[in-house]
Amino acid sequence: MMLRVSVFILFSSISLLASAATDRAHKLEDAGDTTGARAAYVEALKATPGDAELRNSWAEFLERYHDSGARAEYRKAADGLKSSNKSAAIAAARRAVILDLLAGDRKAAESDLALFNATGGTGLALPTPDPAAAARPLIDIPGPLRSFARMAAISGDSDPDGVLPALARNVVTNGYQASRSNEALEETEYLKLVHRYIAQARELDKLAGAEKVITVPNCESTQTNDLLRILGFRMRGGCGSEVVLETVNAQRAFLSTDSGFPIAQLEQSLRTDKPFSYDYHPTRVPVSYTPDYWMTGKEKTGDFLDAFLGDPALCRFYLGMSKLDPETAASLKQYMTPVRLRAFAGVLDFFGGNFEIRQGKAVIPGGAKSATAWTELAGASPDKGPEFIEKLMIKDDGWLASLYDALARIQGPVRDYLTDPVRMKRFYAAVRGKITTPGPARPVFRANADMMLLTTRLQLDRDGKPHIPGGIEVWKSLFAKNHNGKYDAKLSKASSAWKDPDDVLEALFALSRKPVDNEPLKIFMALSDIDRGRPAPIEPETVEALVKVWNTFGSQYAMFGDAPTSDKTIVAWLAAAQATDKIRDNQLRQDAIGTLQGLTGLWQIFSRQGSLPAAKADDVLAAVVAPFADIKSNRVLFDAGRQGLTSIMKATGATGGNLQERVLGLLAGGAKLDDSESRVTLVQEEQRVFEAQKLLPADLIFELADNLEAVSKGEKLNAQLASRMAARVADIQLPRNAMTGAEKNAMAFGYFVDKHIDEERKLNFRAMIDKAAKDPEKLKDIRGLLAPTLRDTIIGYNYIHYAPPGAQILMTNPLFVRGHDFIGMQGANRSW
Repeated sequence: MMLRVSVFILFSSISLLASAATDRAHKLEDAGDTTGARAAYVEALKATPGDAELRNSWAEFLERYHDSGARAEYRKAADGLKSSNKSAAIAAARRAVILDLLAGDRKAAESDLALFNATGGTGLALPTPDPAAAARPLIDIPGPLRSFARMAAISGDSDPDGVLPALARNVVTNGYQASRSNEALEETEYLKLVHRYIAQARELDKLAGAEKVITVPNCESTQTNDLLRILGFRMRGGCGSEVVLETVNAQRAFLSTDSGFPIAQLEQSLRTDKPFSYDYHPTRVPVSYTPDYWMTGKEKTGDFLDAFLGDPALCRFYLGMSKLDPETAASLKQYMTPVRLRAFAGVLDFFGGNFEIRQGKAVIPGGAKSATAWTELAGASPDKGPEFIEKLMIKDDGWLASLYDALARIQGPVRDYLTDPVRMKRFYAAVRGKITTPGPARPVFRANADMMLLTTRLQLDRDGKPHIPGGIEVWKSLFAKNHNGKYDAKLSKASSAWKDPDDVLEALFALSRKPVDNEPLKIFMALSDIDRGRPAPIEPETVEALVKVWNTFGSQYAMFGDAPTSDKTIVAWLAAAQATDKIRDNQLRQDAIGTLQGLTGLWQIFSRQGSLPAAKADDVLAAVVAPFADIKSNRVLFDAGRQGLTSIMKATGATGGNLQERVLGLLAGGAKLDDSESRVTLVQEEQRVFEAQKLLPADLIFELADNLEAVSKGEKLNAQLASRMAARVADIQLPRNAMTGAEKNAMAFGYFVDKHIDEERKLNFRAMIDKAAKDPEKLKDIRGLLAPTLRDTIIGYNYIHYAPPGAQILMTNPLFVRGHDFIGMQGANRSW
């Protein structure tokens, strides 16, 4: 009996020791001392090597820091947990299998899968090996993938197959720039950095030896100096607790730190005179076909990675071929030499993703009915797949390939309509024009996607004809009498004879080839999107009104498609927007525009998320904009803003809490207000941002306004409310500017943030009330001085909803909302 008790006490003590060691390691890790945490685990495992729970925790630690030893520790943990904790044993074996697969070690994965099954796990199977993938050649990139990905600006989540295409894209777009002295290309700082990293990684790879593990036995070993020299550091002080690593080669030290080499762990190991090891196996990534396929001449005798980084044309070629599906790529590779294919690298890059060859035949948009037209346009039959694709890429420097790409992206009646042989040839004639060079695939970035936008967003009416918003007459007038200058002299002259929707489409196709801002297409798409969700299309008169002020208000038109909006309300909104833009007083105009835009933004948000019922949306928007048609004072503006906000919130039907709580609740996730943890957390974050902006809740503003209204009837001012508002604004610190007033005005005409805040700071309601004495009208005007404050609050609600998580840091600056540049519709900075 005594023996049993002693054994029980012994095992209990060991368990407590292991638990304490795990807790200590977690605390060290949370404090940022990963080296100390690692040492705590090692010491605990020496004391209790048979503790499977501790070993499982140790394996999780190693996995978090990408240590290759995690797999072996998971195996030991799974084996030790089989009898005491079956579910934990299954989970550990499962992690071992997954890490084996990530490391590309299929043999170990098979062994660990057997362990997983033996522990009682089910539902896990290894993927069937792909013979083609297994046969693909591999190249070695020195060092871990995560380090190379950091330096080459590649996503850390990229799988090995995606590394070279991603690298190729970065080299093409960011690796080279035009030389100042001649027409040659020179490397950018980005590519120079990648080259320097690879050179350093190769030195480290050589130091890692055949086992590919960088090992430093102790502080005084020869490997210490070799490693520090490569990393760009040196030791200051003698071995032991006095050791400090300092930079001796800034360029190398930057590469070491930025690539994620564990400098801190190395320094801690040197301080404690303990061994340091770092897995430095190279990253093996597959290459399509063989390295020799991509290189020519002298390149074949060198390293593939160096040749790849040194030739942007090769990268563009590799990137283009990676866009093709395997069968199409194999057909083209067999039909054309690499040198020939490389000439079409740009076309393959931009349009190759939609090329298809099946059983030797090209799959064409429109099918059999358009085969004759494609044969005439390309000069080869689609039945001869590779030849057809070659001719397609050659024709008119890629313009025919761009039409193919735009038509291949659509399905259904619209594709059938556009691929009608007669129409297709007509539209292509408009696209290619008379001068075909330069083609659409010449730039590094896709310079023009207008044709793709036109085909993918085109709608057909019930009669099978293209939907032309407002009718043909509106578009004839737009091209012939555009107030901002003619879009194209030939099209403007021909527009008077337009009689069919195809005439308008032909003009839009023609403009889509020009490397300019295609305003007609933007108008066409915006108005088509509004019509898309309406029971009846917009009236021609309304379309004319929208087209007339497109340059000023066009960016706002998307909101009319978010909810059913009548022509009358659309016209009323335009009238209100134009009226506020014509207010002569600069400060009042800025505040009026901001308030109107903020209210329509809230209306749009709540319409999109369903908080505002579709049946009420039109009436609510009409009620919001009506008062803005005649804003002549701050008092009228304040009343308009208050009426608009209360109308929107009343229509949502949100109940519970004050107005501020209801607004934030709706912004946090729609009409159904609930107390879920995620929603409460989001509302708290919104409130934090709102407070950081020094904004006043709408309830407080309205309460103060009501008090000021009561003052005009003989009641007393609530000094506490007024002080709260003044304290919020007085706390905002304006940034100091080294420029003079004249220089600031020249740089940003109309910028009003300083003045806007200064006006709010000067609000002294007590002094104003005393000055107004007993004059009721003057007392009522004092309430209007809250209009700028209400404007900021309404804009703040919009920003809180739209700001992405990464932008929250900007929201902590109180100048962010107030700095919204509402200077009217004229000038470089437009608020609309």
